[in-house]
Amino acid sequence: MARLPDRFDLWVRKARECRDLARQADYVLGAMAGLEQWHFLNVGTKEKPISAEVEMENGRHLLVFSNMDRVEELMGEGGQFQADDPLPIITIPTVKAMPWCLERRTTNCVGLLVNPDEDAFLLPMDRLEVFHAEWIKRGGRQASGFWIPNMTTEEEDFWQEHGV
Repeated sequence: MARLPDRFDLWVRKARECRDLARQADYVLGAMAGLEQWHFLNVGTKEKPISAEVEMENGRHLLVFSNMDRVEELMGEGGQFQADDPLPIITIPTVKAMPWCLERRTTNCVGLLVNPDEDAFLLPMDRLEVFHAEWIKRGGRQASGFWIPNMTTEEEDFWQEHGV
């Protein structure tokens, strides 16, 4: 059964409509910055995790997932995942994930492959570096969101749950 697109998928589709490749990357990176955490496939051990990479014609790319369901889909397709097994995932909060990905340049990683499936998106490390610098300059996660006065507790919980 086909998976329904989530908000992240919709941002990726919106990005693909843009003709400017740099702007496409900014759309996707903006959507990724809105996530609470990024997920990586662990091909190492629990004690010594190693994130999965894929070799492409223009170099190695780090596999990044917008949610854990994406990892489960990928592992299920390859027949490597059993329902009782824990998912081999490295989960990193967004604030730490961006610099962690940038550190991968030292291992000759040239980009990110986001959600490797039919909706995959390639992001060069150069674009991530520029976006991250701007994001930090503007306050990063601390500057996101907004405040609505006189909200009820339920309303606050709703907005907090949806990442705003």
